[in-house]
Amino acid sequence: MLENIDKKDMKIIEYLKEHGRDKISDISNALQIPRATIFERMERLRKDGFIKKYTVDLNYDKLGYSVMSYIMIQYNPKASIDQRTLCLNLSKMDNVISASIVTGDWDIVLLTAQKSMRDLSKFVLEQLRTMDGIEKSVTIPLFERVL
Repeated sequence: MLENIDKKDMKIIEYLKEHGRDKISDISNALQIPRATIFERMERLRKDGFIKKYTVDLNYDKLGYSVMSYIMIQYNPKASIDQRTLCLNLSKMDNVISASIVTGDWDIVLLTAQKSMRDLSKFVLEQLRTMDGIEKSVTIPLFERVL
């Protein structure tokens, strides 16, 4: 087990992964841990960086973004931008759900959600492929997202 984290902390983390919106009293009842303990540990886990943020898992299809895709990007090392900065800039673009630096044949992987294939095409052809630092890309549309 990691230093500074015990079994109670792990129980709280596992619970929050599925029930992040629950009130502290609900978490306390479900885990049979006092409310004050839950509150203090959640604060410590957040302060120590174990919990980065509380977020929501969106149903993009219901929101009208039914075309999801992975986009594999090959970084151009001769570019005037470094790979980390490029990835950070990509992560801030509209409809980008996540951006990760990876190893292998590709350097960056994006997960995106678009309203239509036309929107995906515009995103790739007009935005990505014109950016400094992107050598080439491959787009992989998803049939279904399980997790």
